[in-house]
Amino acid sequence: MMVRRRTYDRYIKLWDTETGECISRFTSRKIPYCVKFHPDDDKQNLFVAGTSDKKIICWDTRSGEIVQEYDRHLGAVNSITFVDENRRFVTTSDDKSLRVWEWDIPVDMKYIADPSMHSMPAVTLSPNQKWLACQSMDNKIVIFSALNRFKLNRKKTFTGHMVAGYACSLDFSPDMR
Repeated sequence: MMVRRRTYDRYIKLWDTETGECISRFTSRKIPYCVKFHPDDDKQNLFVAGTSDKKIICWDTRSGEIVQEYDRHLGAVNSITFVDENRRFVTTSDDKSLRVWEWDIPVDMKYIADPSMHSMPAVTLSPNQKWLACQSMDNKIVIFSALNRFKLNRKKTFTGHMVAGYACSLDFSPDMR
């Protein structure tokens, strides 16, 4: 089993959990803010990292090489969430946008930004894979469709919590009730 860790020393480190040994280090010379392994069995050697320099970088753990860069955000990348049976992923950024990417294609297929939107540093996919819950920095949880249109559901906005400028984890219950 391997664990990856992001650090402010600009490295992503891959650890062997049985020996405690650091087995690989990856860097783009920028601070990684979020890191996700590809969930598919045949792509578990690949991971993506959102960085302080506005990029999402995909590395291959076998070769240690960068295999793809996604470079469209205008601010640091805060979250990466796989959707659509892992064929796509969603990223959020300090630029107050949400972008949807096809895996392995470095051009965003959907760009969502609005003057009323705030940065969304934490995002999670619902168990039925139909919804994305996003913690917005204006003390709201907003819901987007995770299907083709990725549209904001204005009827499903949740308030009543205070994030005080920090990313707060969020999740759906397994039965979504």
